[in-house]
Amino acid sequence: MRRKTSIALAALIMACSVTGCQGAVSTITRNVIENNQADSAAAVPETPESTETETETELSSEEQEEQEQELYNSYIEVNNFMLGRLSDSLERYFYYVDIEQEEFALLDADDDYYDCYSLSEYDIEEARNAYALADGKRDKTALDQSYLNLYPSLSAVISTLNEIETYTDMKSYLDDDFQKAKEYHAALMGALAEYVDASDAFMSELDIVAAERQEKAYEQMKAEGYEILYAMNRVIDLAGDIEDELYAQGVWDENILDMDLEKIQPLYDEFVANVDALLEYDKDEEKLAAEGISKYGWWDSFIRDLKDTKVSLTEVLQKVKDGEELDYHDTLITQMAGRCSLTSFDAGVSSLINDYNNMIDVG
Repeated sequence: MRRKTSIALAALIMACSVTGCQGAVSTITRNVIENNQADSAAAVPETPESTETETETELSSEEQEEQEQELYNSYIEVNNFMLGRLSDSLERYFYYVDIEQEEFALLDADDDYYDCYSLSEYDIEEARNAYALADGKRDKTALDQSYLNLYPSLSAVISTLNEIETYTDMKSYLDDDFQKAKEYHAALMGALAEYVDASDAFMSELDIVAAERQEKAYEQMKAEGYEILYAMNRVIDLAGDIEDELYAQGVWDENILDMDLEKIQPLYDEFVANVDALLEYDKDEEKLAAEGISKYGWWDSFIRDLKDTKVSLTEVLQKVKDGEELDYHDTLITQMAGRCSLTSFDAGVSSLINDYNNMIDVG
């Protein structure tokens, strides 16, 4: 389980502001570091050359702010990639491979199949870009340094997963009787041993910076009359707060009855209040137009996903109040919003972020 609100987990960039928030490392990744400290360390990949120059201090305050904004946006993109596709690829890999074993071993000894998801060149380039920008700064912040510390293990995890994806896609493990699989597994476990702690440190620093930016953004939105955009940001942020609280409680689909409703309910109530406000705004085309939002296209998608996301969470909380675990039917299809599961709620939050970013044309 992870928070994708940046959301997330996605840069919340507006005409008037920027906001974001940190996500937690997925449970499957945490289990790697808790259960495995592989002796073999992944080779540290070559990092981009330093771009620090003597002319940095000659930049105007406006230019420096633009550079800081570009770097912050890159951090958000990398954060979302780590919590999204990268985490999904790791979860896919450990769906087949025994996470408890230092050496490569399939969970089903009678099976002869495993794979993981590929990672795109776009995301790899974003990670490189963030490294180059951070490394090029003369006065580095705690966030900058945390990312510089993270990059070697992040890059190693990325490259190893892509090598595994190519190897499994070509069914090469059948040609060499899983010999290369053992090498890749050792490299991945070694990289993850460093990656988990480094990613936690980076996300913690990003959370601090994002919270500061977010508060300023909220104040500016309200001051300038962006009521709809404010509600959209708040509803996504509150969904992330709920996911963070669930993570802190150690609660997900398999143990929803362990949920502390006294802590979840206030967040849920505020979440629903913002959902209701957005549904009212959906009826007001004039107000939408005043904030530069088209009633159709991505707004319609946002509203549809908002309803489904709310339904997923509402049904799960009702199960908890009734003292019922999720049943087999609830967990059949969880990768879409509207189902009665926390995984479905999480999928809905991801969809909301995607809708929002497309709506405001982040890029």
